[in-house]
Amino acid sequence: MKAFFWLLLFCFVLQPVLALENPEQKTSDVIKNYVVNKYPDWAKEDVRLTFKMSEGVFGEMKSWPEQTALSVLEVYPDFKPVGSAVFPILASAGDEVFDKKLIRVKVEVFKKIAAAARLIKKGKTIEASDLKLDDRDIALLPQKYFTLLDPLVNKEAKISIPSNSTIFEWMVGDVPLVRRGAQVNLLVSAPGLVVKTKASAQEDGMLGSEIKVKRLDSNKQLSAKVVSASDVEVKL
Repeated sequence: MKAFFWLLLFCFVLQPVLALENPEQKTSDVIKNYVVNKYPDWAKEDVRLTFKMSEGVFGEMKSWPEQTALSVLEVYPDFKPVGSAVFPILASAGDEVFDKKLIRVKVEVFKKIAAAARLIKKGKTIEASDLKLDDRDIALLPQKYFTLLDPLVNKEAKISIPSNSTIFEWMVGDVPLVRRGAQVNLLVSAPGLVVKTKASAQEDGMLGSEIKVKRLDSNKQLSAKVVSASDVEVKL
C-alpha cells in the first residue's frame, strides 16, 4: 500500500504544467489590436510588426501558465504606437497582474498609395502613365497622400517628383489657365465703357482668380481677374 502511495505521488509530481504556447504570436495579436484601437482607420490595412531583441523575453514568457492573459499597459494617453516603439506587456491571471515585459517593436502599416512611376518634371501635366499604386508604410506619413490615381491625372507637378516617390498633395496643383509672363488682353471696364489694352501676367492664374498684371503701355501694375486663357479684367 505504501509503495502504491509513493507511485501516485511520483506520477503527480511528473504531471506536465501547461505553459503559454507561442508567446510571440499572442503578443503580436495583442499589439495589433492595440494599434487598430488607437487608429480605427487602419482596421483593414496590413499592420506588420518586427520584434527587436525579444528572443530572450519570449523565452521567459513560455514559462507562464497557458491561460495567461496579455494586454498593453498604456503608460500615457498620447503614446503613438507607430514606428519603433516599446510596448509594456502585462501578464495576468484572473484579475491579478503577475509580470510585465517591455517589448521593442517596429510597427509598419502598409497601404496602396500613389507614387511616381518615373521622373515627373516640374511643370509637367501628369498623365496616367506617370503614376502607379504601390504598397507603402503610411504609419508615419502625413495624411496628404493619394489612394487613387484619377485625382492626379491632368494635375501639374509643382516640383520635380523623382521616380518611385510617394506623391503628396503639396507636390501637385491645377494647371494654370494663364501662365506667368504670358501676354494677355487687359479689359478695363466701367458702366457703359470697355477699354482693351495689352498686359503681361506677373503670376500664374486659374479661371476666376485674381492675379497681378503689368500694362505694356505704361508698366503700371494692376490686379485683374482671369476670365479666359487670353483675357483678364479690371472693373472700375
